[in-house]
Amino acid sequence: MDQFRLRTATLIIATALIGLGVGLAVGIFENDEPSPETTAAEASGEEISLAPSDEGRGGNGGGDEPDLPPTEEDPQGLAPGPSGPAPSSADELAAADAARDYVRAINDRDGREVCGAFTPGGIGTLDLPADRGNCPASIEASLGYRKKGQPAWDTSEMTEDVSAQIDGDSARVVATVFTEYADVREPTIEDDIIYLARSGDRWLVVQPSTTLYRAVGTADVPLEALAPPE
Repeated sequence: MDQFRLRTATLIIATALIGLGVGLAVGIFENDEPSPETTAAEASGEEISLAPSDEGRGGNGGGDEPDLPPTEEDPQGLAPGPSGPAPSSADELAAADAARDYVRAINDRDGREVCGAFTPGGIGTLDLPADRGNCPASIEASLGYRKKGQPAWDTSEMTEDVSAQIDGDSARVVATVFTEYADVREPTIEDDIIYLARSGDRWLVVQPSTTLYRAVGTADVPLEALAPPE
């Protein structure tokens, strides 16, 4: 009888120990599983990056930086803008100076100088909004002309950012021009492509460029103004 009681007590203790071990094992494995709040990325040890909020981002949301218009596209595949080196040869410097004089004449509203900057007939492709019977008077009456729904041009200034390419008696000057409009707070900055031809000891503008179109109120500059003359 005593041996039977001893065996029974031993079996009870062993059963209890086994149950305790199973419970501990289950608890350990359960604790290894991620909680419902734990994401898959956290369980795998991956670093979690939070997306930034809209607050503090750059862009047009209340910033003071003006949105400048894009530069004109070059239909000939030539990169717009003074991407080449600054003028250095005598011809390059002379062509760049002629382009600067042309823009300065526009800014000064000097019809005689503007017309005189062109080759014969070169300015004829420009559709002027005010016709006064001759080129100088028509130019002066048209500069700053306000078309319906468009701001009126005020001033244009050619910056020092300029390049020039010479091909025989032809020149291509690309210059960054700073333009202001009446009643418009922010100026515009765009690259003007000016084509010139050698005439004796001078370089003359072959066709109206973007700056002149802007100055007479033409918002949509024709593509032919950007392409080399034929």
